[in-house]
Order: sequence, then C-alpha cells, then structure tokens
Amino acid sequence: MVDVSHTLTKIIENNKLSHAYLFESDSMETLKAVSIEFATQILSDDARSKQMIESFNHPDFYYLETDAATIKKEDVQDLMYQMSQKPVQSNFKVYIIEAFDKLTVQAENSILKFLEEPPKNTIAILLTTDKSSILPTTLSRSQYIYIPRRKDESVEILEDLPEKLQEVVKDYGLNYDHVLDLEDRFSKIVTASIRVVELWLKNDPRALIRLTTLTELCKERRDYFLVLILLDGMMREAMYDVLNIDYKKHFDVSLPNLVNVIQLTKNLEKIEEANKMLNFNVNNMLVMESMIISSKG
Repeated sequence: MVDVSHTLTKIIENNKLSHAYLFESDSMETLKAVSIEFATQILSDDARSKQMIESFNHPDFYYLETDAATIKKEDVQDLMYQMSQKPVQSNFKVYIIEAFDKLTVQAENSILKFLEEPPKNTIAILLTTDKSSILPTTLSRSQYIYIPRRKDESVEILEDLPEKLQEVVKDYGLNYDHVLDLEDRFSKIVTASIRVVELWLKNDPRALIRLTTLTELCKERRDYFLVLILLDGMMREAMYDVLNIDYKKHFDVSLPNLVNVIQLTKNLEKIEEANKMLNFNVNNMLVMESMIISSKG
C-alpha cells in the first residue's frame, strides 16, 4: 500500500501523468480511498480542495458511482460533458468511475472514444475488482496499476470467519469483498462443495442432486467461479492424499477407498473446462451439470 502511494506521488512529482489509469484491487473500498487521494494530489493538496473533493463538490472533479447492476451510456454522457469543459480551480480535471466493469458495452464504447481523444489535462481513473470483463481496447488505452487491499481492512473482514475458512480465503486468493458480500453463505458454499466432491468421487448419481443444493446458494455469476476454485482446491488436496504428498489441509473431504489419480486428473480437467465455459457466458447451471456428467464418460 505504501509502495503504491509512493509510486502515484512520484508520477505527479515527475510530471509523468497519463490521461487514463485503471486501478484494480480485490477491495473497492481500498480503490475508492486510493483514487480519491490520487485525485486530490493531482488537483491540489490544500485543505480546502481536499474537503471539496471528498464531499464531491470540487468543480474539476467528477465521481461516477451507482447502486444499479450496470452503468449505462446515459450515465457517462453527463460525465463526458462535464469533463469536456475547461478546468475552473486547477490545471487539471479528474474523473473516477467506480466499478468500471459495470459499464454496458454501449457505455464502454462511448467512454472509449473519450479515452482515445481525451480533452487536454483530463485524467481518467477507472476502478475495478475484475479487469477480465473490461474490453481489451480500454485496457490498452489505460495505465494499469494493481492496488493491494489495506491490511486493516483484510483483518476486519476475516475476523468473523472460523480460522479454517480464514485460511481458505487467504491461501486460495479469494476476493475479500466477495466473501464479505456472501456473509454466512460463504461457509454454506464451502460445506456444500465438500458434499458434492465426496459424492462425485464415488460416482454417486446423488452428486447432481447435491449440486442443485450448492447452486441454489449461488446468486451471481462470480459465485460459480468461486465454487470452481473450491472444487479445484478440493480435488488437488485429494490428489496429494492419494500420492502421499505432504500439504496444508484446508477441506475435510472424506475420500472413497477406490479414488485414483486418473479419476482426479479427469475431474480437474472438467473443472478447468467449466471455468472456460463460464467465461464464454454459457448458462451457469448447464456448465456445472455438464462438468460432473461428462467426467463419467
């Protein structure tokens, strides 16, 4: 965190400002704090300007956020109009778009033209917790900076979880904000995933019934990606057991006596295929069912 702040400060001090930045983190709160600090340094670090920026009242600063599921073209049109005007109090104008991955394709194409031909002294700061859903052309027009979650925030999120689940979150690199949003559903998803794996490894047809219970806990597409991370981890730990390799155990999966490396390897391949299918926007439930059914062929 200190290193990132130092880097951003040096960019300003050395007059190396880019016209567009893409900040990524697994914490939107961290992104919001860092981007506003960066905008404050760009526009003016005096107390009055800082107060105006933090209250979103600075004439040369625009912060776009929404509680809606998407950010539409109409939402960015006012931003582009405001940013097309000359600076009033500063030498620059700065705009921040929170959760840039929420932009519809039409909205992103609209802002892309703005990024390609930005008004003079206009700085864009785009925030995301998932850059994989952003158009490659947008990524190529922006300077990418990864921002680690602030440690105090990580501790606060994890402290309510049982120690074993804390280890799962940290060691498997799970998105902290996602885990926080899931609340008690996270522990239920882990437990349901274990039950699916146990039946799957036995080639028990009830695995599909248990899978339905698991998917009922998944309310968003990202929940399915999380499930695949967990299933992959459980299969790999089962592989370590079969091969008698020492490892740090995260999941209490009961393995059948006849499980073997060939079966586990095939299941891991099916999980990887499921990941690819989800990335291609194939129906979530179809992907999960196909993963288990095709592994038996």
